[in-house]
Amino acid sequence: MLYEVISQPSVFLWLALGGFAAGILFDLRTIFLLFFKKKNVVSQILLFFSSFLALFLCFFLNLKTNYGEFRIFPVFAFILAFAVERFFAQNFLAKPLSKCYNKLKGKLDEKRRRNEAAQPTEQQK
Repeated sequence: MLYEVISQPSVFLWLALGGFAAGILFDLRTIFLLFFKKKNVVSQILLFFSSFLALFLCFFLNLKTNYGEFRIFPVFAFILAFAVERFFAQNFLAKPLSKCYNKLKGKLDEKRRRNEAAQPTEQQK
């Protein structure tokens, strides 16, 4: 019993890291959907798969670090880390990256339009 009480900070840390990893897993799902643009059945399958993996990660880490005792604080650590990762990813990563992407895309489109305008057409030849 004493060892279980002493190991509670490490249990909290491992489950918080697992929650953070589960948040990253959801971000990878979003990135995958951006590249393949299929948002019907593939989206639902990926959502189910990533949710299943997140829950499996929570239960597995709880089993390995907390000796299978399911208490509130490990679940709280997992959910808190998951929510923090999702919040920071949405607000501090996604917005600046989307602004940079839109600027780069605008510059590339402008350059392409200038190149198309500079090339002579077949009627001018």
